[in-house]
Amino acid sequence: MSRRVRDRQVGLFIGLLFLALTLSALQINPRTAASSPAVSAQQQSDEDQERQLFAKEFLQTRATGMQKRTTQTQRSTSGRIQSTTDTPSMLGITLWRLRPADQKDDTQARLLEQESDSEVILIGERVGAETMFQEGQKVRLGVESPRSGYLYVIDREHYADGTYSEPYLIFPTLKTRGGDNSVVAGRLVEIPDQDDRPFYFKMNRHRPDQTGEVLTFIVTPQAIPNLELSRKALKLTNDQFAQWEQKWKAPTRRVELANHAGKAYTKIEMTAGANKTTLLGPTDLPPQIIFRLTGKATGAVMVTLPLMYSTSSAEK
Repeated sequence: MSRRVRDRQVGLFIGLLFLALTLSALQINPRTAASSPAVSAQQQSDEDQERQLFAKEFLQTRATGMQKRTTQTQRSTSGRIQSTTDTPSMLGITLWRLRPADQKDDTQARLLEQESDSEVILIGERVGAETMFQEGQKVRLGVESPRSGYLYVIDREHYADGTYSEPYLIFPTLKTRGGDNSVVAGRLVEIPDQDDRPFYFKMNRHRPDQTGEVLTFIVTPQAIPNLELSRKALKLTNDQFAQWEQKWKAPTRRVELANHAGKAYTKIEMTAGANKTTLLGPTDLPPQIIFRLTGKATGAVMVTLPLMYSTSSAEK
């Protein structure tokens, strides 16, 4: 056999080997690619299951809270506050973006805004935590704690360079509920209150580089002492806020209810928000956003929720 023939055979063998390896890779890659949608589907299923578990657990705390208060009413002569150490460390928050009411909205859940020469009928609509707000939009907050305690809400402006403004305690104030910030399972605390004027926050930048409002919610078992409340938001020091974070901040898990964003404010929510003795029950809608403590308990619940501005300046 000549050298030229042998070289051709060797070349043909190498070519066939390369072709075989290529075909083998092509056979493996489709299976690998196919596994990616399967993993995504499993992750989605796990997230859906977690949402359902969080919502179920939160709604159960409403029923448990009702039972405890019934028992406490039957026994109560001592005036002692019942322990809530066996209650899950959770916090529920609902964001309502206000819009003009239309015919399909519940007439008994509408909010009337008095303007200088007219009246505007508004309705709240649930929005998700990732909503990008336009300047000028009107927003209300609903907060619900399964644990009895005292609610505090702090607002800080967030800027494009990653810095924050000084913190302001926007709840409680003497303007809203006379400063009453107590919470129990099933009680819906609306901020601002329906009787406040205005009964909403208006999303407005105070600096061109402001990217959002960062809200911090704290529920403590005892009232925080030495806060000089007035009808206006109370300016806190950065050191004071940092001390609260060091004392109460712990890892949390946040879930958001699927298929609930866009739902309109209901008569039941409006009644519960207006009267602190009217409590939400286990069959009523759960909060839109639910936080659950995952780290070591600190005796309080402290969570943060940013409200981000859209880069578009156009109002909806």
